[in-house]
Amino acid sequence: MNKYLLVFSLSFLTTVSIGQSKADLNTIREELFYTQFNLEKCQAFYEKLIDFKRSSPTIMAYEAAAKALIAKHSWNPFTKISFLKESLNLLEVAIHSDKSNPELRFLRLYIENSIPSYLGMNKYLEADKRIIISNMAHVSSMGLDAGIISYIIDYMSSKAICTNDELKLIKASVL
Repeated sequence: MNKYLLVFSLSFLTTVSIGQSKADLNTIREELFYTQFNLEKCQAFYEKLIDFKRSSPTIMAYEAAAKALIAKHSWNPFTKISFLKESLNLLEVAIHSDKSNPELRFLRLYIENSIPSYLGMNKYLEADKRIIISNMAHVSSMGLDAGIISYIIDYMSSKAICTNDELKLIKASVL
């Protein structure tokens, strides 16, 4: 009898844990995409992510995004470079774990596109763009809300990012 109670308890805890993880991930997404990107909010966001202890590639990617945002607001050039390198290294690990995830690729594309090209830290722009375009049909099954999907499409709509034909592919795959 105790054996059945243990199995039920573990099953229940796993179900609660998975549900909580999805809720936490949605909160993390919203906090990043709907913030005004000021330093205090970035640091609070980063501190919150540390508590998740890199539990998934997506959490790692959002931690990397938080580090990149802190770098953006830092006045010290050495701190900027250090946080950017940490951010890109963490993104590399996250993407290596989930290679075709368009959300992770978008975060890296967004960060790399924001870094001045003379720093030589934006080497994956084209590869990430290809993965995003070819996997946008899967974003609805990833739990991304319509506002975030719209944000990605709007960002990708820039002439500096996508051609008109590439943008048509993105829009067609999401609709």
